[in-house]
Amino acid sequence: MAVTETYVDEPWCDRKLDNYIIRAKEPFNAEAKTDMLVDSFVTPTDRHFRRNHGPIPNLDGNTWSMTVEIETSAGRTTRTVGLADLARLRQFEVVAVLECAGNRRDGLKAIKDVNGVTWGAGTASNARWGGCRLRDVLVAAGVPADLDDAVYATPHHVEFAAYGDATDDDHYASSVPLAWAMNPLNMVLVATTMNGHTLLRDHGFPARIVAPGIIGARWVKWLRRVRVQSRESTSFYQQLDYKILPPAAGATNCAEFWSQFPALMELSVQSAICRPAPGERLCVNRPYVVRGYALSGGGRAVDRVEVSLDGGSTWALADVYTMHTRPGSESDSKSSDHSGVANARDWTAPHWAWVLWAFRIASVPAQCTIASRAWDAGGNTQPDAAVWNYRGVMNNAVFRVNPPTFAGDSRL
Repeated sequence: MAVTETYVDEPWCDRKLDNYIIRAKEPFNAEAKTDMLVDSFVTPTDRHFRRNHGPIPNLDGNTWSMTVEIETSAGRTTRTVGLADLARLRQFEVVAVLECAGNRRDGLKAIKDVNGVTWGAGTASNARWGGCRLRDVLVAAGVPADLDDAVYATPHHVEFAAYGDATDDDHYASSVPLAWAMNPLNMVLVATTMNGHTLLRDHGFPARIVAPGIIGARWVKWLRRVRVQSRESTSFYQQLDYKILPPAAGATNCAEFWSQFPALMELSVQSAICRPAPGERLCVNRPYVVRGYALSGGGRAVDRVEVSLDGGSTWALADVYTMHTRPGSESDSKSSDHSGVANARDWTAPHWAWVLWAFRIASVPAQCTIASRAWDAGGNTQPDAAVWNYRGVMNNAVFRVNPPTFAGDSRL
């Protein structure tokens, strides 16, 4: 334990608790109620999940600064950057899904005990992030803008370190490959706004990293330092966490496995059923619209979502909605991406946001197991069964629910 701060200065006034399932109070960790996630393509800030590894820093934006350090064979250069410096750089917005690597950890815990917060499917959210590109911050500090420069001939990394204490290290830190961060198409931001407003403390005020297509563990909040270096971060959260260890690794022997496997980066293809909500009862012989979200990593588009009513023996296409279409506006089929040329998507462009999807059951059977699976443009899909790992990360197995049913009035 490295936490020395207390939890007496938490931003409770910013937390609309009715929208969340609280998984831990200290540090505060809460996931959205999944049935609320499909109400809008862009997740409202008061429904966006909250993931923390320690007390929430209370930073003053007027005096906040971070250092930008560049390590080379000749030494290290350091530059101090404040909010005014970030504001002078060109500003961008990106709608991107943020998913915790532990999303759906409950499915792995059902197999065998895991090490981590027991999350359901509510630690994925889709927001509109604003700020300057990390690339531009680094170029201003002396990093070559041309990706053909000799510096990129050997692996380099950019590490992000946070203000505040963390539960497993002196502070939270993580890194991503420098070449990824410097690619302008990847839209890695030093973000200062979320959904058009200044970041809340829970979400990283005054500045955080937004790394679309990559697991949430690399989206470091409360930035204190950005450093370009020749090695991956040595932080606990890079080396001893957020890795998929083999099933043979457990609590007593995991130490021998950590160094053998890479730190997680890109998200896996994923889908979740949000409606019916847990415990929701369906009326037999009546229609019902199943709804959920789907996403993938590395900029790969979700090109289809399939739904099964028999647990996965047979599948049918769901209607898929992007930020340019809206489910439920008229008929679900008319506004979906599978309805025709009008809503055709550019499959060659990077896709950073999730999609929402809907599937209409014409007549609910007395018993059914509803399942969903997504496919992405790389040909990846969700495995039929979950594969257990000690940290309980990256569970993207076919999503299944068994909703209770009741007999309604057949005359209705």
